[in-house]
Amino acid sequence: MKKLILFISLISLSLTGFCTHLMGGEIVVLNDSQNNYYVLLTLYRDTLGIPISNSQDFTVTDDQGNTVSTITSTLDYSANHPVFGTPQGALMGMFPYGVEIYFYSASLTLSNPGEYTISWENCCRNGAIGNIPNAAAMDMNLHTTFLNDAVNYDSSPYFLVKPVVYLPVNTPWQYNPLPIDPDGDSLSWYIGTPNNSLGNPIGGYTNPPSDPLNPFSIDPVSGTISWTAAAVGNWVYTVVCEEFRNGVKIGEIRRDMQLIVVPNGSLPSFSNIGTVLPNVNGYPRWSIPAGQNSEVRFLASNPGTTAGLYFEAYGEAFLSNTPAVYSQEPTGIDNQIEAVINWNPSSNDVRDDLYLTVLRVMDGSFMNDEAIFIEVSSGVDINERKFVNYSPLYPNPSNGTVYFPIEIEQSADVDLSIYDQYGKLVFSKTQNFSSGNSLAVLPTDLKAGLYIVVAKNDKITLSVQQLVIAR
Repeated sequence: MKKLILFISLISLSLTGFCTHLMGGEIVVLNDSQNNYYVLLTLYRDTLGIPISNSQDFTVTDDQGNTVSTITSTLDYSANHPVFGTPQGALMGMFPYGVEIYFYSASLTLSNPGEYTISWENCCRNGAIGNIPNAAAMDMNLHTTFLNDAVNYDSSPYFLVKPVVYLPVNTPWQYNPLPIDPDGDSLSWYIGTPNNSLGNPIGGYTNPPSDPLNPFSIDPVSGTISWTAAAVGNWVYTVVCEEFRNGVKIGEIRRDMQLIVVPNGSLPSFSNIGTVLPNVNGYPRWSIPAGQNSEVRFLASNPGTTAGLYFEAYGEAFLSNTPAVYSQEPTGIDNQIEAVINWNPSSNDVRDDLYLTVLRVMDGSFMNDEAIFIEVSSGVDINERKFVNYSPLYPNPSNGTVYFPIEIEQSADVDLSIYDQYGKLVFSKTQNFSSGNSLAVLPTDLKAGLYIVVAKNDKITLSVQQLVIAR
């Protein structure tokens, strides 16, 4: 009973002092034709808000910060969300307390080439937010940056996975927003700082309180956010997804979202991914041939509840012209299901890049994500690589120079990147290794903390290792 009362009080706090009851949002820009664009603003809010406005205004600025246009977006009550498929104003499924989704669209035409930013703001944030000083006086600001290029048209990335709002305290939890890019540009996403009305990081913002054994962090390879919340309450975070073309950043999109941490609860989870799929460089990988139907099955359960379980999967594999299909089957055991993925990829699905796939299990109160990688091959064995052996970084922990040993079969370029625990790139270089035993020297000026060192060749991940810098 005490937990129920506390849960209700948390919800009540999250609804007071906030005229619109907004919980988050993002802006997507899609190229329609030449220099014409379709702009989509998605807003998430609780169900006790006042009637939402029928229109929202965007400000469009150039790369010098000059305002070039102000456009008004309208609410189309007959539309379905183009990414999530939900009707306008519908409740997002699988939440214990209602969360509505609204979306506004507008058209934009730009005359001059260059980088542009579309921004939107609303006053004010929820006063119950615990990791922003004086939150009730802070605006919510969203913006998306993109390139208007008359030759190589650009659309912004968009988030394929719906946000998560509720999770239990003191429980390891995972979430992956999984952005994808319609133009095939390279993406990198990390945990950023929410912005104020000027588009600047909010001063005094701190990451949500965490168990030190599982801090609020993001995996730089899979993009999965991991967190064990150390306190109940309302917390805000931002995911920033940067877009790169030919190694040059050309845009970014932000998702600003509120998390509500409730008293101890039972979180559904996948139990056997590590035994079903081989671990390749630290990540589960499903390797399948083109032209042949393949199937993989995982167990998902939640012993702590009598609620039913539901499974969904997201990723480019499900957007292919010969798409993968997910389903679920009962196992005959209470609070357990079998999550199933089937895919018969065509030869057009063969590529060097792996298909990042997010698995989600839900029980009507909480959600939990896992990421796997799918490799579609034309018959070339995964082990037929130039690289035959990797040794651990040393010394590790280190307070100075760090070495990365690698044994290579034939000469090749290797991209070495170092990320902090929030997924922010802090160092990168490309080094050519000759055949035989080689040694890469990593920088010595890193601040004390936990880092992830990633080695890649031709976008193929070769090695992922943790590095501790002690000062």
